[in-house]
Amino acid sequence: MAQEALMDAMQAQVISPEWYIAYYLQYVALATLGMENEAQEILEEGTTLELKHNVYSKETNTLC
Repeated sequence: MAQEALMDAMQAQVISPEWYIAYYLQYVALATLGMENEAQEILEEGTTLELKHNVYSKETNTLC
């Protein structure tokens, strides 16, 4: 099941690369599969993307 979740999250990232939640979903799946190093890397990427998204939202005064 975790492998399927990982594939779904990866597909979500392909479809919408700016959707940072896809990275968090990948993180959970990777961690569940015991792939800690890969999970940590994707978590950092997702966190960076979320921060950029939040800064942009504040600058443009838009809701997310």
